[in-house]
Amino acid sequence: MTKLILPISILLLSLAPPQESQSIGGKEHNDNILGVRIGMSVPEALEAVFVNANRKPGREKPDAMRHEGNDNKDIRVLYNDLKVGKLQILFANGQWVQEITLVYASARPLDELRLPSSSEIGVAMGGQRYDDRYTVGYTDTKKLEHYWWRDEMAAAGYRIRVGFISGKLTARNRDATSIARKLVSVTPGDEEKFRQAMASK
Repeated sequence: MTKLILPISILLLSLAPPQESQSIGGKEHNDNILGVRIGMSVPEALEAVFVNANRKPGREKPDAMRHEGNDNKDIRVLYNDLKVGKLQILFANGQWVQEITLVYASARPLDELRLPSSSEIGVAMGGQRYDDRYTVGYTDTKKLEHYWWRDEMAAAGYRIRVGFISGKLTARNRDATSIARKLVSVTPGDEEKFRQAMASK
């Protein structure tokens, strides 16, 4: 009997879903938003939002939709009134999730997410524990928003980026203290790898 238990337990472990890499900043660092993940189909993504955002029957569909991209085949859907904030999902070729963006209903404190205020070495030496997987920079050359991001390799050969963006900085206050948006996307530059991987599924 004991000979059978060991192989069965090994089989069950192999069938278990992969564990998320843990962060001291909590589950907000996971590579999904409301259960929506990169590569999901349209029905899978819409169902994840409906279930995890506690949408009421009759509210299965997004609040708005628009076509994007060079050939207008990409589709972006918008949810404007979720309890957690405003959600956007971009479907590459209208079929697979390529990008997810959440504008928080209430800004999230940097300390709560364990994100450093900057990449300066003095911050790292201050004695506090930070999630050290992230690169810290800005969203563009105007330096009006801080941007924290990390890239992870997907099994299909493209990279997935998880990022956090601060609220607008001002001339008087250049230090970000809170997060306004979370972004999960295919890493810029890997879009073609992603589309090829999805088309070959």
